[in-house]
Amino acid sequence: MTLLTLLFYVIVAGAAGFPNRRSTDHTVCETDACRLVGESIRSGIDESVDPCTNFDGYGCGLWPENNPIPSNDVLWSTNHLIDLRTSLRLKEVLEEESEYDNLEPIKKLKQYYRSCMDEDAIEKRGLEPIQSMIDANGGWPIQLRNHESNIENYIWQEIDNVYMKMFYTASFFEFGFIPEEDDATKTILVILQGVGSFLEEEIVKRSERLFPAQNVDKMTNVVKAFKKYKGIETPSENLVADLNELLSFQEDLKNISEHENEIRKGLKKIRDKMTIAELQEYYDQAGTQHPTAQINWLHLVQDLLKPANKVIDASYPVLVENKHLLHKLAHLLDATPQHVIVSYVQWNLIRQFLSLLNKEMRDIEFTSDYMGYNITEQKPRWKKCVADIPLQDALSFLFIKKFHSPTTIQAVTDMLDDLKVEMKERILHSEWTNDNAKNFMIDKIDNIMSLIGYPSWYNNETALVEEYEGLEIGENYFENKLAGGIFENTKKLLKSMKPVDRSIWMVSPITLNAFYLGPMNLMVIPAAEVQDPFFTPGMPLAVNYGAVGTIIGHELAHSFDTNGIEYDKVGNKITSDAETSEAFNERVKCFIDQYNNFTLVEEGEDEEPVQLNGLFTKDENVADNIGLEVAFTAFQKRKLLAVPQPKLPGLTNITDEQLFFLSFANSWCAATTKVYEIASANSDDHSPNKFRILGTVANTATFSDAFNCPDHSPLNRDSKCTLWK
Repeated sequence: MTLLTLLFYVIVAGAAGFPNRRSTDHTVCETDACRLVGESIRSGIDESVDPCTNFDGYGCGLWPENNPIPSNDVLWSTNHLIDLRTSLRLKEVLEEESEYDNLEPIKKLKQYYRSCMDEDAIEKRGLEPIQSMIDANGGWPIQLRNHESNIENYIWQEIDNVYMKMFYTASFFEFGFIPEEDDATKTILVILQGVGSFLEEEIVKRSERLFPAQNVDKMTNVVKAFKKYKGIETPSENLVADLNELLSFQEDLKNISEHENEIRKGLKKIRDKMTIAELQEYYDQAGTQHPTAQINWLHLVQDLLKPANKVIDASYPVLVENKHLLHKLAHLLDATPQHVIVSYVQWNLIRQFLSLLNKEMRDIEFTSDYMGYNITEQKPRWKKCVADIPLQDALSFLFIKKFHSPTTIQAVTDMLDDLKVEMKERILHSEWTNDNAKNFMIDKIDNIMSLIGYPSWYNNETALVEEYEGLEIGENYFENKLAGGIFENTKKLLKSMKPVDRSIWMVSPITLNAFYLGPMNLMVIPAAEVQDPFFTPGMPLAVNYGAVGTIIGHELAHSFDTNGIEYDKVGNKITSDAETSEAFNERVKCFIDQYNNFTLVEEGEDEEPVQLNGLFTKDENVADNIGLEVAFTAFQKRKLLAVPQPKLPGLTNITDEQLFFLSFANSWCAATTKVYEIASANSDDHSPNKFRILGTVANTATFSDAFNCPDHSPLNRDSKCTLWK
């Protein structure tokens, strides 16, 4: 079996037929890319399903059968095929000899990869790498209980501070920089707690929430292994008591924020701008007395910014998210013994690095995280090592040099320009926007900064060398991981302290996603998102616009979702007039109500159906719908200017318009387990894949035209949601 065939898991012979479709002679595209994309689309089509009733079933009905979920995954989709192709290409450039091997960054990159692949060396070191780290920072009380006399003298704040300076995150807080709301050229430090750090959805992996017993087993087995490493024997009743203390504290952290789930279900984030002095005063108002509750905010932020040589005092401004949770946290810390908090801080570190240790630790993590989904096989080592590399620019450099064509960037740029034109047309003809609002929105589109493909400095080898000056990569994987992470985090910190530059890439070109950042009015389309065969300049326009055009249109639409509409053309926060806001919210409510009526029905008589949360997913749903709408119109207009379009092999008897929608549906085809699908529906701000297809085409009149859907049929609704009419 060839590699390209393997990528698609396609088991389809012959062409899928389309009854009642007029067939005419057309040129057929015979390239490998066209063949593979044609096979992928055909592998999903189920002709027994009426496209006007269930287009997901029609376009993707046979996808699970012809593209089964691998034994080491819970979800298998077109996006996973692209991810697999990307991973294989990255593996190739990491393992082959290259003309760039003499460059120091490439030497460091490949040395890092070799250290990750050296499982014998990793096995030989066992728990020593992480044990040395926790020993150097106070020890792990749950490991050493009753074996050290000074255990109550540990100070969690000091230990956590050491890790914060290394990893730029703390056990109860996360930090980041975003543009100032009133001056997007400047950045401000954001302190996130609650939603950002210890809310249930964040502190515990999804699998640990679904399968709490396995989470307990994970902690128990790790503690036992670390005790054994130290030669410590603990009576089982004592171990159970210690574990219960730690688990109880973790549960209390979750309970602090449990009722705050609505923040993640569609409500606005609550952020307060204040000085560090004001933050300290607010925190101290909790009235706690015990040293375990004390946090010196000035020292904490000073240490965080020290690598950037930034000198600050108590007047330094910060943005605090959900500050009301701070008092709850303070009272919990006040009521918790020091050794329990220290155990939690160390556990928080250990569980992040289990996958870097020996097979025993990796197996414990795998069992906890995936066995609940009935996954029985771990992913191959090379996949982990490819995904684990912190030297993203060096790796992206090799990927770009071998696999990316300059013509792709121009083709994507042309597509984005087409989509912008269509977006502006809709704004100009919208019934609810006044002239001021129209001018504002069009001006915003005209000023979107777009980064496509990769940074231009990749063409300068000297710049790449300078990018990694000071990074040391040796023989040991664990130390390499720490060194690489600290190096990259420090670079990000230094960039964050400078005035905002929208031309700087903040994501890797090998990232399989596109982004729109409202506070910067910035769109990023990485090279991996538009690689062949899934985007090829010579592919039929219907394929490119149906798959990639809808994705780019989706990101463009985020400039006018409920968050994006609050920012102007340079990213400054603005307030819309009351009339515009009311009309906008009314149209968004249509999408909320529509998606609220979608239900995931779980098999089994005793199971309750899971209803989608249209409020939580509203911004992604709006973007999906606008993206499909503008991509289709852009495709139609571009088609008029292009040469006659070729057909895909095996799909010669469908129209270009039908191919557009099939290409769109194919981009969301997926095979998954019911457990995972329901878990995602309860936590992901995107709708499940099938409803990203059904919800959008039901609002799109051109879909009904393409497939001759009767009036009042399920996907030709009388009442269609749209933002612009």
